[in-house]
Amino acid sequence: MTQLASYNIVGHATPRAEGPDKVTGSGIYGMDRTLPGMLWCKILRSPFAHARIVNIDTTEASALPGVHLVLTGKDLEGVRTSRAPIKDEPALCWDKVMYVGDKVAAVVAEDEDIAERALELIQVEYEELPAVLSAREAAQPDAPILHPDFADYIGVQDAPATPTNVVVALDRGRGDVAAGFADADVIVEETYSTPHQHQAYLEPHSVLIDVEEDGTAQIWMSCQLPAMNFGELTRVLELPQEKVVINTSYIGGSFGGKTDAVGVYIMYEFAKRTGRPIKLVFDYSEELMASNPRHPSEIIIKAGVKRDGTITAWQADAYLAIGGYVSYAPVPNGLRGVFEMGGAYRCDNVAMSITHTYANLVPCGFARAPGMPQGLWAGESHIDLCARAIGMDPAEFRTRNIVHEGEALMNGDEYQALRADTTLEEALQAADYSAATTTNVGRGIGTGHHSQGGGAAACQVTIAADGSITAHFSTFDTGGGTFTIIAQVVAEQLGVSPQDVEALSFPSNQLGPLQGIGGSRGARVTSTVGHMAASETADKLRRLAAEFQGWDEERLTLTGGNVVNDGGESIAFGQIAARTGEPIVTRVDIQEGTSPYTAFGTQIAEVEVDTETGEVRVLKITAVHETGRVLNPVAFYGQLEGGVVYGFGETVMTETVYDESGRVTNPSFADMKLPTVRDLPELNEIVLESDVGDGPYAVRGIGEHTNIMTAPAIANAIEDAVGVRITSLPITAEKVYAALQEKRNGG
Repeated sequence: MTQLASYNIVGHATPRAEGPDKVTGSGIYGMDRTLPGMLWCKILRSPFAHARIVNIDTTEASALPGVHLVLTGKDLEGVRTSRAPIKDEPALCWDKVMYVGDKVAAVVAEDEDIAERALELIQVEYEELPAVLSAREAAQPDAPILHPDFADYIGVQDAPATPTNVVVALDRGRGDVAAGFADADVIVEETYSTPHQHQAYLEPHSVLIDVEEDGTAQIWMSCQLPAMNFGELTRVLELPQEKVVINTSYIGGSFGGKTDAVGVYIMYEFAKRTGRPIKLVFDYSEELMASNPRHPSEIIIKAGVKRDGTITAWQADAYLAIGGYVSYAPVPNGLRGVFEMGGAYRCDNVAMSITHTYANLVPCGFARAPGMPQGLWAGESHIDLCARAIGMDPAEFRTRNIVHEGEALMNGDEYQALRADTTLEEALQAADYSAATTTNVGRGIGTGHHSQGGGAAACQVTIAADGSITAHFSTFDTGGGTFTIIAQVVAEQLGVSPQDVEALSFPSNQLGPLQGIGGSRGARVTSTVGHMAASETADKLRRLAAEFQGWDEERLTLTGGNVVNDGGESIAFGQIAARTGEPIVTRVDIQEGTSPYTAFGTQIAEVEVDTETGEVRVLKITAVHETGRVLNPVAFYGQLEGGVVYGFGETVMTETVYDESGRVTNPSFADMKLPTVRDLPELNEIVLESDVGDGPYAVRGIGEHTNIMTAPAIANAIEDAVGVRITSLPITAEKVYAALQEKRNGG
């Protein structure tokens, strides 16, 4: 491999720029924001999955001392809002509720306790309706139609002539699947499922709104993608763009779960009507019951294979429940990451479909690597089933079928510089995959990838007369180290220390697009736009120094906050700014397209199964991930390890559980389990760095593909250990024990 380019700062471990703020408690998060005279809002939520609202009586709640105003759906009737193009979710429900947790009424009061007590005094009469609680059920022709007025919603295009619960239907394919099955020696078919899974961020959703005298709405909200909501806010608030100001705060985690403007319209109405600032903070029962988790899925895969290991046909059909509304879902494009149910393998005959439906469940949205965990769980599990069906080792089966440079993935996607085979080979060697194991110990493989998004970004570098350097960026740091990357890149170009660069978000959308972070775009757009802005700043400093000092511009260097000539004379950055009479400001805006690169990884899990109880102990996970340039090893390995832990939790314990009526039965972290340090297996991480990637530093993302292959690796290891296949997540001792019992009974 070519020797990697060497830098003074980029590529070296750098302390987190925002770290001191966060660990000392001085950092301000959305839920920390307060304003004088602020009132607190609380929302009354539906106890039914599907019901008609017959009557609401707010008399007692309105009379409670300290209550300023109560609003119901009748007060806001006709207002539907959504980040998605289709506007189907009522600000407050006025006729029907569509899931347990749907918004029925809202209260503002002097404090949270009074607002909570007021909710208890609101009397609601419901008429319960039949509920549809799965995508497969919703897709049936005789299922109750949940949105009969779908064609009338803003944003709907080409509505079907006959009402249906199917919102998005996608398909991809090539070749002749029927011919492929006819050519197969063995046909393998199985159904896989995943549950709702909450992103489990630490900070709940929060909103603070103040309407100023001139009508300007000042908004603080815990949202990772403000710009995606800006157009909808101007529409629904009926305000011109200059009257909607989105302000930034630290975000206490998101993982895709805070891409929306939750509650903003209701808060705005309260602020207008009361003349007071309004604050809303969800509690965790609301988060787990009514926020936008990962979509539950059911995926049926049928594959044809020859005894030499050739995959002759691959048919996969996925059903995803969007929930009661499409508000947070990727509509109309759909959750295309599910197409990873085909994996990184070659096959000439492919037919895959994804059906997204309404259901009387919580509306679902983005979660780390949207769609990919569901798709890869099914696809990589099925690859193992195919291998075992022909008596071939799963590693050999993958090696024979994995794509190489110049080949398309099974879903048709093509990328440059593919290294899927390399990560597989490295992982097999690092995990000592072929070594003998003891009784009831097995190893399993999961291979996957994720590309990096593009989109808009902006960076403004400012050098003041006091020599201070500020880099404003069009997003904020949700925990992935974005500020640190900006500080590193600017420092690299200006010849200073990262600690000399203050990295900040644009304070509001009035100064920049506030595009946010998502789709593994952070390192790519941050390093690209930061490099461009800092390089232009460096050019300005050299040009001005040459002009002021009479030096040869071509022979000047930047070091330690000074411009230095080849004779050792220098002038400080601050002096240059002072002599210009104003700060030196450089602003760069970019729009990045689709990346031609992706980043592959292979994880191998080693497990031990107690055959008497079904308990699974994950002993070790070996994770090999290829990438471009690692900008900051501290953040990079944090993302890698965090992703593996995230995937481990979703595999063995994390689940939002619903009963037969559509109610969440574990709406707290006391009941919804997350892994702690004591639960974790040994982690062995290997990074294959390269100079192939996007932008001036050749970067590729790491934030989203580290969690998608853990589940199939563990399930495949369990079958290797004790010969039973678990097809639904999470993998619990009860499921393993039941499978072992079925095996013992000849099932």
